[in-house]
Amino acid sequence: MTTTDEKWVERIRQWKESGKTAEDFAAGQPYKASTLKWRAAGLRRSAEGGGQPGEGQGPSGAIRMARVVPRVRSAELVVEVSGARIALSRGFDAVLLTEVVRALRVSR
Repeated sequence: MTTTDEKWVERIRQWKESGKTAEDFAAGQPYKASTLKWRAAGLRRSAEGGGQPGEGQGPSGAIRMARVVPRVRSAELVVEVSGARIALSRGFDAVLLTEVVRALRVSR
């Protein structure tokens, strides 16, 4: 993950924890609300496996192996990374998942 990505992960985490709208949170900051929302969407897409991760979109660097196991009855998704199983439900926090996956990569 680049320094820029890490900065945006932290900004997005603070924004989500604040409970403010993107417009209110970005007021007085050196970035626009639209940029904050765009970066958050890019991280979410990256965490969900969509798009190409890279500068401005989310964490860079590949995970060696991840297995996704859909569970139809419970409407959740189970992701296995480095031997850890992570169960996700609709509406999960993509930024938090990104941080967890990064921590799992570091702990290998």
